[in-house]
Amino acid sequence: MRISGSSRKDGMTLYGEKYAVTVKYQRKSGEYTYSLRTQSITGAGESMKNTPLLRGLYSLWRNTGMKVALAMSVVGIVGERLTLCPKHSKRRKLGYGMVFAQYGFTAVMLYKIFGLGNDVRLFHGAEHKVINAYTLKQEEITEEEAERASRISRRCGTNYVVYVTAAGMTIGLLPLGHGLFQQLLTMGIAYEAFQVPTEKCPVVKSTLNLAGDALQRKIMTQEPHKGQLEAARKALNLLLAAEKGTLAEEEKQKYMENARERSWLDRLIG
Repeated sequence: MRISGSSRKDGMTLYGEKYAVTVKYQRKSGEYTYSLRTQSITGAGESMKNTPLLRGLYSLWRNTGMKVALAMSVVGIVGERLTLCPKHSKRRKLGYGMVFAQYGFTAVMLYKIFGLGNDVRLFHGAEHKVINAYTLKQEEITEEEAERASRISRRCGTNYVVYVTAAGMTIGLLPLGHGLFQQLLTMGIAYEAFQVPTEKCPVVKSTLNLAGDALQRKIMTQEPHKGQLEAARKALNLLLAAEKGTLAEEEKQKYMENARERSWLDRLIG
């Protein structure tokens, strides 16, 4: 089973095939809380998951935060078009409002993720370490295995952003305009390149991966504290138990109840 994750300033979410587990650090109590939720895949989702170009968009679409980010990108693109309307028209004013809304949303999201005093780099490192340890073992991991694992992951979204940048620079040379279609095409092509094994295209893949790894090592991740790593390990093992069906029903309901109690902003980020 393939496991992915996303990190925030106060925790992380790990995604399996049918479930997702979120761990959050409660600063007031100094404790970690865990919540479990199901992930439903529709018939259309199954089709997209196996279709080249579309499967990359489907992978991003599974994350609620990415859904909102894509929606705001559409708002920005439409807003830019409306700003070309005649001066003093209502459509032009609406366009400027939509563009400012996109920039405001981006600023809020960046502050939420990278704002002062948060531990997103530490949790990001912990997320990578437990996933890397699981990838080698394919079962529940121990504390020692998590500690030995690398915090650098070739499957990290940081590396994917490097691929998107490279694809965008290449596709930008084509006469496709600069609208939503070009953005979606860029993300789709970047995802396909991202999935290609290094041995099939060693020079290009190694160069792009080297850039992504450097960004992870210097900017996006940090060696986690013991408590953060242990919280990530427990979240991973909880996810595996839910996926295998070995989690007691009473415990399962308790963790799912925790998920329902999370705020809308927490659900948006993770």
